[in-house]
Amino acid sequence: MVAKMTKPDILVLYGSETGTAQDFAYSLAHRIRYLKLNPLVCSMDSLDLELLFEVNTLLLVCSTTGQGQLPKNCRKFFRFLMQKKLPPDFFEHLKFSTCGLGDSSYVMYNLAARKLHARLRQLGAVELCPRVECDEQSPQGQEAFYETWEKVVFDVLKKRYADKISVIPSDTVLSPVRKLKVLENREELKIENIPSIERTDPQNKLIKIKLNKIERITDESHFQEVVHVTLGNSETPLKYKVGDCVSLYPENDPKDVQSFINLQGWNDIADKPLQLDIPPQMDPDGGWVKNMTLRSLLTYHLDIMAVPPRTFFQTSWHFASDKRESEKLQELGKYSESEQLYNYANRPHRSILEVVQEFFSLKIPLDQVLEIIPLIRPRQYSICNIPNSSTVELAVAIVEYSTIIRRVRKGLCTSWLKRLKTSDTIIVSLSLNELKIPRSDMILVGPGTGIAPIRSIIQQNDINHSKGNDGHEYLLFTGHRNREKDYLFGEEWPKMKGLKVIDSFSRQGGGYVQDTIWKNKEIVGQMLKRGAGVYLCGSSGKMPTQVRLTIQHVLQEIYDWDLEQVKAELLKMEKQGRFIQETW
Repeated sequence: MVAKMTKPDILVLYGSETGTAQDFAYSLAHRIRYLKLNPLVCSMDSLDLELLFEVNTLLLVCSTTGQGQLPKNCRKFFRFLMQKKLPPDFFEHLKFSTCGLGDSSYVMYNLAARKLHARLRQLGAVELCPRVECDEQSPQGQEAFYETWEKVVFDVLKKRYADKISVIPSDTVLSPVRKLKVLENREELKIENIPSIERTDPQNKLIKIKLNKIERITDESHFQEVVHVTLGNSETPLKYKVGDCVSLYPENDPKDVQSFINLQGWNDIADKPLQLDIPPQMDPDGGWVKNMTLRSLLTYHLDIMAVPPRTFFQTSWHFASDKRESEKLQELGKYSESEQLYNYANRPHRSILEVVQEFFSLKIPLDQVLEIIPLIRPRQYSICNIPNSSTVELAVAIVEYSTIIRRVRKGLCTSWLKRLKTSDTIIVSLSLNELKIPRSDMILVGPGTGIAPIRSIIQQNDINHSKGNDGHEYLLFTGHRNREKDYLFGEEWPKMKGLKVIDSFSRQGGGYVQDTIWKNKEIVGQMLKRGAGVYLCGSSGKMPTQVRLTIQHVLQEIYDWDLEQVKAELLKMEKQGRFIQETW
């Protein structure tokens, strides 16, 4: 499964948490290939570090997660850069540029890209062109910032590689970087004999574990189903800390896979063995399923239910035989048509399968499948119990809703979870979150399933109290709709030592968590004065911003400070690890 890799001209590296930075990086590399240059695109942590000394052009696309943190797939790379022993001329041969993806409503806006950029300069690398910081809050969206950066990058590359560049016509189909071949003379392999748990696992991080229990913890009449998942009976002892996450490796529904096979006319070859020829830097997280066929590739690895990224349209238009369909696909791949792409794909959450159904003349050549369809990313969930060597618990909201085009959407991972049976064996990996809970009193804010990691924090504090080991006083603000329908783990709170709970039930006149915090500003203010920390966890959007503003107002009132003093205090708390925000 390993392709012989020719020396790249340019490294295009990404750090991506949700896939957006990855899509930008793949789009950039795809367009660079039309200059007849050879880019290598991969996550920063997947890179063979020796290549940094064989190449003299480096382009980075990096998002920021949490409170100025780097995405998990570039932290190893950053630790390498931060070694104190590296000399100031270490990267003097490199010219580089960075594109940061962020949200200006967060204080640590684009901090990850800034840290990477600054450290590369400290190590002697020279700017190829100025850094750009994309802002999700901008009316133009992140695409407008990225497109501006890409144009500047291309202008510089055309001068830098003037002797090598030869512009390839845009209607030319590029040869695939990730190749596959159907071994038609071999016997068929039935999907039942290709278990998803048997993977190449190059990093040796996958854990086989059984589904012990999956239980609904919201009322049957409640619109949102949330399940409490317990995994256990692993042959490998589980090693994790409070605040860590579990990565699940979901699978496509066999019915959807068969629909895709039917649409593409692949039934005769769907169960024939496949031979993959792929650079190791481009392997999926956890490696490939062993004994691959086209059906198992579609089932376990290709995200046919994803909203198609821009790179899907930038490549697929070549393979629609109908001229109008081809032109439409090509149009959707242009950055100038970002609004049209949003309205067609992102807003109604159209899947790749649905696009293939609607563009009837689109027939993807087998050797281009891996270039066009993105890989399934593992889904991360916060662990909601204290560390245990044999079990791990999750609180998972089942994703199912109707879109503006009146189609029911189901989340890939949660649909797969619901298809599982008790005692089924699956694979997971443990993701260290590097969460450091202050050893102090804490104000905890956990609306919805944001309560999951908070539950583990509270359980640990309860044990500390019971053992007399430095237990602290915690004030928990929960946020739900209805006490009787979605009060997640509410029955546990009265049993916990060192815990005071103030609930918000928005459909029962209780308002939202930010309202409840303000109503209880005296106790919140007293705790902040005593040096209490704040931990906020939940979905992104208005909630985190509103909670932060409420904390600001509380600080203003208790200290009689102006806005600049309050902002400085919050920034200080963040740097000290006393204000922690984890949202998704």
